[in-house]
Amino acid sequence: MNHKQGAIHFVANNNLKFEDGPKPLFVRPSSAAPVQKKNEEQKQPSREEVRALLDVPEIKDRCADLLPRYPEPQGALLEVLWLVQGVLGWVPTEGIRWAAEVCSCAPAHALGVATFYTMYNHAPKGKFLLQFCRNISCAIKGAQPLIKYIENKLGIKSGETTPDGLFTILQVECLGSCGNGPMMLVNDDFATDVVDGQLKMKRGTTLTEESIDRIVEWCKAHANNVPKRDVLGGIVKGHMGHPGAPGAIAKPQVADYAPPSPVLNVKAEADETGASLTWKGAPEFTKLVVEKKNGSNWEVVGEPSVKDKCFVDAAGKVGDTYRMIATSGERVAKPSLEAVATQKPVPEEKAV
Repeated sequence: MNHKQGAIHFVANNNLKFEDGPKPLFVRPSSAAPVQKKNEEQKQPSREEVRALLDVPEIKDRCADLLPRYPEPQGALLEVLWLVQGVLGWVPTEGIRWAAEVCSCAPAHALGVATFYTMYNHAPKGKFLLQFCRNISCAIKGAQPLIKYIENKLGIKSGETTPDGLFTILQVECLGSCGNGPMMLVNDDFATDVVDGQLKMKRGTTLTEESIDRIVEWCKAHANNVPKRDVLGGIVKGHMGHPGAPGAIAKPQVADYAPPSPVLNVKAEADETGASLTWKGAPEFTKLVVEKKNGSNWEVVGEPSVKDKCFVDAAGKVGDTYRMIATSGERVAKPSLEAVATQKPVPEEKAV
């Protein structure tokens, strides 16, 4: 048998023979080094290099904040992988192993998740990552001709990076903005044109060849001052990626366009100790506010932690009306549905 798979030459009777020996792991590419044009086999940083960047107090604090938000640690895997990409700029193999350890899951599971979603990069990309939606809504609205246009304009194919390391083109799944299709992200900003010197997505406008030309020229003009943004709009200091990355300063891309989800299932029950509120939150929340209705006005009565499951208004009573408002960075959600405090049931005494 002369079949060869990597370093494994022969498999028989559950015995593996490694004839080439272990392959060395390569150093992490310098940010100043030229990016290869095509997605060739990527040299991987070593375990020590990856952990030197991830096993630091600020990253550990962020993970300690994320994990309790889920019933099981594995539930935080998507966000932890985002955190890896936020620090490294992409998700190398050792970064996936690290995320698996943090989330107490098998490395194979973490690998499956990281390779399933197109939002995770498995090689360094250009300074400007141009992500085009290839799903049906954008395809119907003419995405493919525009993709071909920018491929010809930049002289590369989808999945490739320009020789100067400035642009990478990717085709991805739905970007959640079908009404503005065909849709494109420039790094993590929706963009249909350049307006007042900034990349913008204006309602009712779509990409055209002319607007793509303006966007490309804007990127070239800002090649030495690339804003590092996350998918929810936060500008991240010293990182590339998720709003949860340490040092993230929440700043909306389009504050009135993509607010976070509202607080759900707000319930209020009152007894002699006050009114107790419970609710269902979301991992993206960074702040919660509880308001109580006073006539025609709403008054703030508390700001529970995003980790809390219950809030007590000591002055609350049956009939009081409450609502909750969540924020993610500076993006403010719509108020929750109003909850009128009802009488809290008296616990039944167990017969002796």
